[in-house]
Amino acid sequence: FKQFPGLDAGPKYNNAGFWDLPIPVTKDLKVHPNDVVIYDAEGYAPLRDFLNKHKVRHVLLTGYATDMCFCKTTAGYQNLSKDFNVFLVGDATLATFPANSSPRFATNAAISFASIDHLITQVSWVKTGK
Repeated sequence: FKQFPGLDAGPKYNNAGFWDLPIPVTKDLKVHPNDVVIYDAEGYAPLRDFLNKHKVRHVLLTGYATDMCFCKTTAGYQNLSKDFNVFLVGDATLATFPANSSPRFATNAAISFASIDHLITQVSWVKTGK
């Protein structure tokens, strides 16, 4: 992994020879008949309904890319936080914001924005009396 610094869209990772580096890969994942697989394109409802059916109230959220996995996917913070207590695991993700020089900075920014959004949502519940 020393020769493979990350999959970032930023210019520091697209230097000479970057595209010639081998990408670390793993074996195919085997899906067991009892595994639950919910594809992102199916939307949020199947995931929400599955979690509710199994009485899940708290979700630990990690992901490869903060800006995508944390925030924007079906299983991301913006959807899950509507129905569950979501805990963002900041040291279990990276970020691929091309405008930032550091994945750590982008991760911190995404978590901060999500936290502020969550606080505003909680305050609005208090104001509306829900």
